[in-house]
Amino acid sequence: MADRDQIQAEMKPPWRGFHHIALVTPDLDAKIELYRDILGMTVLFTAPPTEINGRHAAILPGEGYLGLHFFEQSDAELFTPPDPATLYWLPGALHHISFALSDEAAAHTLRERLQSQGIAMTDIMRQRDTTYNMLFQDNNGMLLEAAWEEPVTASQP
Repeated sequence: MADRDQIQAEMKPPWRGFHHIALVTPDLDAKIELYRDILGMTVLFTAPPTEINGRHAAILPGEGYLGLHFFEQSDAELFTPPDPATLYWLPGALHHISFALSDEAAAHTLRERLQSQGIAMTDIMRQRDTTYNMLFQDNNGMLLEAAWEEPVTASQP
């Protein structure tokens, strides 16, 4: 049994996490504006259309590889739920993207920024003992989540 476990461990690819998530948008400029100017993320590159695809851009929410890779398709059909608190489940569809924030102060700063832009969001919710989040939609109706952990104090296990 140990030999089989060792062989399986050696056969596993050395994954390092996500490289990127590819998404479609009908308006790349508006997408870049939201993610860069309102959410404060980094635009790694924008690229012109090619024979294979339209304009595209990579947006990095923190550290890592490309992060989100948006491809522009002007006639893209988008599903938009009625509000950010609506739970909807479409088989095989991306439900939401969750971004990790550093702490509660960053979450309140983001809330103020979203409110100043008229972007609706849920109240802050407690998901587990030390995890909090809030949901909102991007400019194409994609459900986004900002999540953060409560600091662990010495008295907590």
